[in-house]
Amino acid sequence: MDQVDHLVEECKSGSQRAQIEIYRLYHKQVFNTCLRLVCNKVDAEDMMQNAFIDALTNISRYKGPDTFAGWIKRIAVNNCIDFLKKRKIEPESREMLPDIADEQSEAEENELKLKVETVKAAMNEIHSDYRVILSLHLFEGMDNEEICLILKLKEGNVRTRLSRAKKALLECIKNIEVHHEKRMMTS
Repeated sequence: MDQVDHLVEECKSGSQRAQIEIYRLYHKQVFNTCLRLVCNKVDAEDMMQNAFIDALTNISRYKGPDTFAGWIKRIAVNNCIDFLKKRKIEPESREMLPDIADEQSEAEENELKLKVETVKAAMNEIHSDYRVILSLHLFEGMDNEEICLILKLKEGNVRTRLSRAKKALLECIKNIEVHHEKRMMTS
C-alpha cells in the first residue's frame, strides 16, 4: 500500500489530518485542471474546492484501481462541465497555457509570447464544448477512452468532436493572426 492509498484509507476513517494531506498533495493539479476548463481563477478555485468537498464526502466510493489523482480530476472536470453548462458563459481570463521559458533571445521570446497569446485567445474564442474536449486531450493528456468516460460520449462522438474542435481552434488562430498582421501593417 503506497502513501496515497494509506491516506485514502485514513480519510475513509474520518481523519482530518489525512484529508489535509490529500488536499496538500493534489490541490495544485486539480486547480490547474479547473483553470484550463473554466479560464477564470476565481471560478477555478471554486471548482477545485467543490471537487475536494465532493471527493472527500464520497471517499467511500473510491475503490481504485485508478489513481486517486485521476479520480479527483474526473470529479473536478465533471464539476467544471456542469458549471459551464449552467452558466453558459465564455471565460474572462486567458490563463490557459503555461508561462514561457526564460532561456530564449528577446526576439524569440516575443514571437513565442505572441504565439502563446494567440493560442490562449483562440481557446477562449471557441465554443466551451470544444475547449473542454481539447483541454482534456491536449493539456490533461487523456486518451479518447478516458474522455468518453468523463463526457459520457461514445468513442466515435469523441473523435468527431475532437476533430471539429481542432479544426475550429486552427481556424480561430488563423483569423487572429490575420487580424494581427493587418494591425501591424496599419501601424
